[in-house]
Amino acid sequence: MVNTLSLRIYLMKNINLEQIMSSGKNPFANGKSKEERRLSMLQQLTQPAIHNTSPDYNTPTAHTVSGEHKKRLIVVTLDKLRPYEGNPRKTKNPAYEEIKASIKSRGLDHAPNVTQRPGDSFYTIADGGNTRLQALKELFTETQDPRFWSIECVFKPWEGEANDINSKLNMLIGHLAENDIRGELSFIEKALGIREVKALYEEKYKEYFSHRKLSEKLGENGYPISNQIIARMEQCLTYLYPHIPNILLSGFGKAQIEKLLTIHRNAQNSWDKYKEEFPVNSDFSKLWMNTLSPFDESPENFAISEFEDVLIGNISEAFAYQVTYEALKLEINLEERKLQRLLEKQPEIIQRATDSEHRIHEIQDKENHKETAETPVTSQKEAKDATPYSMSVSTISNEPESVDEVDHQFNIPNGDSSNLASISMPSIDTDNELSEAIAQHFAGYGLTPGVNPETQRAEEAIENGLEFANQGKQPVTNIWKIYPNRSHKMDAFSLALDIAEEYGIAHLIQHVVYELVDYSFTVLPLDITEPNKTTVFIHSLLSILMTDNIDKRDVERLLTLSATALVGTLRDAPEISDLVLVRIFRLIRIVRYIKEQVRMGV
Repeated sequence: MVNTLSLRIYLMKNINLEQIMSSGKNPFANGKSKEERRLSMLQQLTQPAIHNTSPDYNTPTAHTVSGEHKKRLIVVTLDKLRPYEGNPRKTKNPAYEEIKASIKSRGLDHAPNVTQRPGDSFYTIADGGNTRLQALKELFTETQDPRFWSIECVFKPWEGEANDINSKLNMLIGHLAENDIRGELSFIEKALGIREVKALYEEKYKEYFSHRKLSEKLGENGYPISNQIIARMEQCLTYLYPHIPNILLSGFGKAQIEKLLTIHRNAQNSWDKYKEEFPVNSDFSKLWMNTLSPFDESPENFAISEFEDVLIGNISEAFAYQVTYEALKLEINLEERKLQRLLEKQPEIIQRATDSEHRIHEIQDKENHKETAETPVTSQKEAKDATPYSMSVSTISNEPESVDEVDHQFNIPNGDSSNLASISMPSIDTDNELSEAIAQHFAGYGLTPGVNPETQRAEEAIENGLEFANQGKQPVTNIWKIYPNRSHKMDAFSLALDIAEEYGIAHLIQHVVYELVDYSFTVLPLDITEPNKTTVFIHSLLSILMTDNIDKRDVERLLTLSATALVGTLRDAPEISDLVLVRIFRLIRIVRYIKEQVRMGV
């Protein structure tokens, strides 16, 4: 009330009412027109609240977004996250169920690294985490729990363009390193990944990368690996992977792969050696492929020993059995090769053991002559020389790659030399026992260690008056003697072929292929029009001697052979030659032995 009255008094004193009335204008309204007021307001809106008089104020600057090119933590939903399409893992992680259970129970322990290619609307796993991503997707599908849908990730910026080689290398090597740390990749998966890295390096640097150079470059990029392992990987990709990919990807280990590569090397060497003496039409690489590939149909049933047996048989067959199964086995079979290497070292082993024992006795004699009060001291040289040679046959149980692997190590207990008396030394008798065991093993094949098999076979044939029969697919050097370690069904099959060839019916002798190859054979029905009596007899004889299902059947058949065919006449030689007769006797002997083994349950 007071304020209103004061305002009225003020107005009455200071405003000339006559002037107001004569002007016709409202004293409380702005004197500007409507258009002038609009322009004035627009000008005031474009002026900053605080005037900046700096000369650089209106200069344009580059557009940047904070953190766009820096490593940082982000939150990503599963629909915006993709696995790395070049992931070296080709099979399901064997620890997948454990990883999934852990994530379900406690979430992600570590945020996966992700990146984003230029132009992509999604993120990609950068270096490990594809298994975790798969587990998260399954868990969200099963539970609809939002904690599996939205996850924290470490964002690593992509370098260069979308197809930049450096970024490809970083991602691939990162995945290899991450999986290597966790020990999750199989040997073949690593090999495939490193082959891809090699191709990217060669594309980037425009030059060939040797095993050593590739090893050095990988080490520089954070993935140390020896050039020897890289060489093994390349051999695996060349000789094995094209033929048995399923077997290798099913978890075939490095030790098994090395055994197969050793078999390949041994077989290739044997092939190259014998092809100079016996011309062959086929190629080893093709034979290797045809032998190995069928095993990939059932990876779970693959056995190296079975493959090795089939390979040896196929090589012998490729040489028309002019190279025997046993001769090839000695050169290719892993166990045989180990025994041969050990045998080659035997003289050195025995000599070193003997020298060691003599030196031990010399040191003991010196110690016995010293005064009791004097502290016995043995020089380092004497201790080294006196190191006893401890030999263990068990050390050859693993496949050796060189002669050094069958060498045995020196061992001596720590402490003063007074303990020397308690050292257990191998006696020469022990070495002799080992030599005898090796000799007995070779004798099971009819061979003598250190003697060429061909030479020994020729000597045995001469000794038994059978030098004329030392020929064909299965040379006969002894009619009656049985060598227990030999493949008797293989011998029988080869003899049957030799006999049948003499009468033009070799095509009727059929090798029956079983899952476990044992070289059983069967005889097809006679298909010759009007065969002579001897051919009919030979066919009937081979039919009752066939080894297919020999452990499940007995054959009752009457054989008829004329005396002239068997022993001849005063004018004509017998129709069955001496060579065929010896082969028949040997075949009968082997089949009788196989039957005997069946009866004994062996």
